[in-house]
Amino acid sequence: MGRWIYYTKRLARRWEKESTTRGEPVVIALDAMGGDRGPTANLEGALIAVAEQPGLIVKLVGRQDELKEALGKSFLPEEIEIIHAEDALGMNEPATLALRRPNCSIIKAVELLVSGKAHGLVSMGNTGAVVASSLVKLGKIGGVERPALMTLFPTLEKRPSIVLDIGANVDSRPEHILSFAEMGSLYAEEVLERKRPTVALLSIGAEPTKGNSTVKEAHKLLRKSTLNFVGNIEGGEILHGTADVIVTDGFVGNTILKFAEGSIGFFKRIAKKGRRKNLFSMAGSVLMSGGFKKLMREFDYAEYGGAPLLGVRGNVIVGHGKSTPLAISNAISLSYVMVNAQIDKKIASYMRLKKENVENENIRDRVEPPRENPD
Repeated sequence: MGRWIYYTKRLARRWEKESTTRGEPVVIALDAMGGDRGPTANLEGALIAVAEQPGLIVKLVGRQDELKEALGKSFLPEEIEIIHAEDALGMNEPATLALRRPNCSIIKAVELLVSGKAHGLVSMGNTGAVVASSLVKLGKIGGVERPALMTLFPTLEKRPSIVLDIGANVDSRPEHILSFAEMGSLYAEEVLERKRPTVALLSIGAEPTKGNSTVKEAHKLLRKSTLNFVGNIEGGEILHGTADVIVTDGFVGNTILKFAEGSIGFFKRIAKKGRRKNLFSMAGSVLMSGGFKKLMREFDYAEYGGAPLLGVRGNVIVGHGKSTPLAISNAISLSYVMVNAQIDKKIASYMRLKKENVENENIRDRVEPPRENPD
């Protein structure tokens, strides 16, 4: 078992106690048509998740006949329910098409969340469609202008760092990056149980004057905030564990994520080529295979499941299109954790309190004008 699989499962076990106090099971809506592997992988992932996690119900949203065909003669446990959705949005179709197709599995799954029939949503499908549907159907949390996708990156410190945004927004303003930092910090504190989590801004240099205008303005906002801001870091420091939370715009964040994913395949191919060259290479590769496999697991998306979408009024997880049943089960476990941690409600509470503080400061400034300094 990889470290991040263990990390996700450990968090799920930690939040089981919270689940028992709820007095009701956690219901997760799973877009069964999402991902490159289709209904079969989603069904298998759901079966793994309910077998491992007590107090969990999964609603598979998709074409009933295809799901029953994938099930074959196997028994469907009572913790899994099939919700029929006739339509499915392709991975390469425009994201906004989902909003015009009410029978689409993504829309049906989001609507279960809206109606309260599900507490969390997991989809391995079209990322843009999941984000757009969540924004329109669920709405943004008050005080959040732009929701953000986050992920965990492995580090040398043996605990992952949160990186966001990784693709929900292509263009971001400084105030959006501040909001990402606030949500990421809350996630680190409430879900990962980090006390006073550190926050860093990704830039091209450690100095506050480095970076484009957006980064430099974001640095000023972060420095003035109540967050535990430790300054700028460069890309080479992401894996060093320098900060608990690393913020950037979605364009840069997604580029970093795709580069990390591509690196896994690159190193695997290099290792295979070296193994075939001669007897000494083969012997060396055998000796290194255990450590190499462990290293590859550190960067494998299947190890941690999916990316939470922070800032919407609900718990949404977006997974990788190539997700295996194991990755899907981990995404469901992560959604289970988010529901029990009530991270969406805690973000809403934080933003509400922040707004009240700003309003109180404005009132105080109007009532008590600044005093003049005596000569």
